[in-house]
Amino acid sequence: MYDNYEDRDFTFATKADWDRAEARELGSQDPDRPWICTGNDVWHVNPFWGKYDESGNPLRKEAPHNPIRHPEDHDEEEE
Repeated sequence: MYDNYEDRDFTFATKADWDRAEARELGSQDPDRPWICTGNDVWHVNPFWGKYDESGNPLRKEAPHNPIRHPEDHDEEEE
């Protein structure tokens, strides 16, 4: 279950810490999803995705490596 003893012995200080830990766990189970939604309905970039822009947002893994939009982003054109 734990990759190392640091994970086992880590104490989560805030709900945000728990949420990031859940996103990390879900992302490790499905590295092919660029965005992870936790049980708190919070979106996180999957830390196991592997291709990111300079701001840390996920990029498509194949060329031309375009940004992958956030799942809740909407353009006015789509409405």
